[in-house]
This record gives sequence, structure tokens and C-alpha cells, in this order.
Amino acid sequence: MGRKSSPFKLGDYVRFKERQKDEESGIDIGGWQGRITKIDAEQGMLLVALDSITLKGLPREYLEESEEEGLDWSEYCIELNSVESVQPRDTKRDVEKIVDELSDSLDWAFLGEEGREINAILAEAESEYAQMEAWEAHLQKVLKFPFDAEISEWQKPGSILQVGQGVRVTGIDDLDEFYGILVKVKKGRKAYIFPLCDLEVIPKSSPNHDPVQLYAVWFANR
Repeated sequence: MGRKSSPFKLGDYVRFKERQKDEESGIDIGGWQGRITKIDAEQGMLLVALDSITLKGLPREYLEESEEEGLDWSEYCIELNSVESVQPRDTKRDVEKIVDELSDSLDWAFLGEEGREINAILAEAESEYAQMEAWEAHLQKVLKFPFDAEISEWQKPGSILQVGQGVRVTGIDDLDEFYGILVKVKKGRKAYIFPLCDLEVIPKSSPNHDPVQLYAVWFANR
């Protein structure tokens, strides 16, 4: 029995035939275009690097779910008989540019719903310090001071405040390159400055709990 062959070669540009849907997400993939990067003639499959125009039109939900599942949204594996030859409509440089832009906007999508919330908060922030400023602005809006919290992270031996101790958070004090957002806390009659990332709001039913927890997740993964 002879070896199967493909009517296409590496580097050819193809268009996905109409009335096709992605099996996992159910989205319409008819009309997608891209460049062939791998051919499995034996299995009748192609790996297609999507072009910049297709990438720009990908649904946000599809991009985020792909990131969450660790899948590469810039390529698509499709049956050989489900595509047709076309002329390229962009360049590899165009593709690289849009892939970089989309990747930047999806930085935290791997965290699922939490990641989507983080991306929304940091949408306009590029540098890490700008991201901290975005967090400060967001938390100033959503947190209600004062509130109770518990120290949730290990502290250096000899530190006055230690894991498990309760404090009263009275407001945001400053931003620090290494410790992130610093807050003003009180324990008894004494006041301190403490990293917000090392605190957990109590009780968990407090409306302040989830915003602070989300910030702590970002800080730990940044």
C-alpha cells in the first residue's frame, strides 16, 4: 500500500472551508486562514499557524479558555480535506505583532476566572509598578476601611507581627517596589505599616475579602 501524499506543502497558505465548527468550543472556524507549519499526510491532518487577520477576530472567550487549558491559540490542527489553497494576506511580521499583543492581554488568563478579573484591572498597565498603581486605584475604590484581617504569611523571626495574629487595617499607606501595596494597620494601641499581600481579610464573608485575596494571588504570581 503506497504512502499517502498531501496536495499541500509546508509554507502554503490555506483557508478553512465554510460551515465548520471547533469541536471543543463550538465556535465557527469557517473562513479562518493561515500558513501550514506541519503536515501529517498519514493521518490527513495539517497544523496551521493562523494569520494576523484571523487572530484579531478570535473570540475573547476562546483565547482565555485556550490559555487556561494550556493550549496554543495561535495554531490550529485541521483535517487536510477541510481547507483550500489561498494567497497570503499578511506577513509573518504581522502575525508576530498580533501574537505579542494578544499574549500581553492574556497574561493572567491561565488562572481562569481570577485571571480574567486581574486582566480587567490591569488592562492599561504595562510596567510592574504601573500594575501596582492600578491595583492601588482599584482597591481604593472597592475596599471599605477600616476592616479586620489576619496575618497569613510567614514573617521573619523577631518581627512584631506574626502569622495568625489579627490586626485592624485602617487605610492604604504607600507602594513599595518589593513589598507591593503597604497598608496602615493597628494591633491594640500600636500602629504599623504592613504589606497587604501578607494579609487575609476576616471574616471571609466580608466584601473586602475577595478583592484583597485577588490582589494577593496577583502578587504571588507576578
